[in-house]
Amino acid sequence: MEARGKQLGALGFCAFSVPAVLILPSVGWLWAGIASALGAVLLGLLLHLSRSQGVGLAHMAGKSPPGKGLLGLLLLWNLFALGAAARQLCGIFPTAQQTPLIGLLLLLAAAYAAGKKLAPVVAALCLFFLLGLYGLLFGFSLPNMRSEYLKPVSTAPWEKLTAVLAPLSVIYLYQGEKKGKPIWWLLGGVVFAVLAALVTVGSLSFAETAKSTFPFYEAAKSVTVLGAIQRLEPLVSAGLCAGGFCLLSLLCSTNRELLHGICPGTEKFSGLINFLAGGGCLWLSGLSSGAFVAVGTTIFWGIFPFILLVLGKQKNIKNF
Repeated sequence: MEARGKQLGALGFCAFSVPAVLILPSVGWLWAGIASALGAVLLGLLLHLSRSQGVGLAHMAGKSPPGKGLLGLLLLWNLFALGAAARQLCGIFPTAQQTPLIGLLLLLAAAYAAGKKLAPVVAALCLFFLLGLYGLLFGFSLPNMRSEYLKPVSTAPWEKLTAVLAPLSVIYLYQGEKKGKPIWWLLGGVVFAVLAALVTVGSLSFAETAKSTFPFYEAAKSVTVLGAIQRLEPLVSAGLCAGGFCLLSLLCSTNRELLHGICPGTEKFSGLINFLAGGGCLWLSGLSSGAFVAVGTTIFWGIFPFILLVLGKQKNIKNF
């Protein structure tokens, strides 16, 4: 069963909830909104350019030797990014002992779901859970915000801003579906990122937010429900579990398409490749700097899709 437009929209939105909650609040609400808007514009442009092709981008680009080579480089990066994402997800339970088990379990589930083409279907179910959960957190957090904390900042660490490119991998699962309105998913992602940053900064102040490794979780500690302090931060960890599964599933599903584009038939082993290589890169990613990850993310997730789209269209024109 091929993924349809709404399911892909849900998968991309749920995947984006991870950087929106885990990374972007530390750059402030203004920069989170600017970066998210730019990411939405890039993805919207890619969807528009791919709308008429009728086949997946990886399949189209894989028709030419240069395209296959670029797909191979992208696959290597995606496997590294898969491990890096799983590594970050190991810290979504700050009060528990840090262990790679959480990341590996989420990676295992994601690799299996992507191998069976179930990721978009599961993401559609996760969407309702995440909307309800974060709706609750945002709703009770907004009244506790302090206006003096909301002054926008003029600068932000650039390496964190590239996290908005994570959902762009959905373009490799897109088959030119003409149904649905992707603009609503894109706008929803921008609004979500701004709200997450707003309630975080408004609760902690930007100075405290910038120093914390998980500021949204810290902000959730101060949320009051009906005038009483409640322990709502476990809900943040639960939301990141669901969103983290969708993010890893998106990358695993993309890798499946890349394997098919490089060498048709190898996608049957995508689940095993994703889990073993991604699990190995979970440790390898710990040796890399934030700047290295940011530059790689910009190149492989921000620039490569446009290059592959051009190569694929040129090949189709020659065949025609």
